[in-house]
Amino acid sequence: MVTLIAGKKGSGKTKDIVKKANEALESGKGNMIFIDDDKRAMYDLHHDVRFVDLSEFPVKSSCEFLGFICGLISNDYDIEKIFVDSIMNTVKMTEEELVEWFNRIEEVAKKYEIEFVVTLNFESDLPEALNRFKK
Repeated sequence: MVTLIAGKKGSGKTKDIVKKANEALESGKGNMIFIDDDKRAMYDLHHDVRFVDLSEFPVKSSCEFLGFICGLISNDYDIEKIFVDSIMNTVKMTEEELVEWFNRIEEVAKKYEIEFVVTLNFESDLPEALNRFKK
């Protein structure tokens, strides 16, 4: 399952996703991963949530990011949920690439039974194809 939390900058998406990650840790049985483009949220997360600062890795495109996530999954078959904060800050994508990334990550989610929660800063109307992921 893939859940999208979309909204304008400053609308509380990061607080929401951090809260969801901490709650998932309490109720879940598997490992939780939180991916961000900087370390700001790291100190608000429970220490058992694996925090990944993507800026430390040479990941620039949507395909590289998908490969990075698949690498995490191949290294740990106990991953239950992956949280990605500010996908468009983490990796720059066009709207077309963003839609394609969500479709491909949905395939990964189904195949490996991993839930993804992704936040997206979006000032205008969300692409129609992403509405089905929206919370």
